Order: sequence, then C-alpha cells, then structure tokens
Amino acid sequence: MTADPYPEPSEEDRPLAELRRIESDPAYRALFLSRLDTAIVGRETEREAERDAFAAAVAAAAAVVARGWLA
Repeated sequence: MTADPYPEPSEEDRPLAELRRIESDPAYRALFLSRLDTAIVGRETEREAERDAFAAAVAAAAAVVARGWLA
C-alpha cells in the first residue's frame, strides 16, 4: 500500500491545506480553477436572472400604478 500523498491535515493546518495543495499540485490547481470559473459563471447567471425578475416586477408595478389601480 502506498502512502497517501495528501494526508489529513492537522487541525491547525486545515485552513491552509487546500491552498498548499493548489500551489503544489498543477493538476489539482487546474481542477480548482476550472471549478472556480464554473462557480463564478453560475453566480453571474443567478444574478442576471434575479436582476431580470426584479426589472419585470418593477415594470409590472409601474403598469399597475399607471393604470391608477392604486390610490
């Protein structure tokens, strides 16, 4: 059995363990950056959808006010 190249970090090293792995393992760095890019694109897509829904709600409210339905 071979030794684990990424043993479980100690409690004090845990916050920096992934950063060390990203810096030292080019394959893991590429995977991490790919996942990061995907998450950023996904977040931007969610923000755009929320913005569009908000704009539609504002337009609908403006139409109600313009019709005089609200006093």
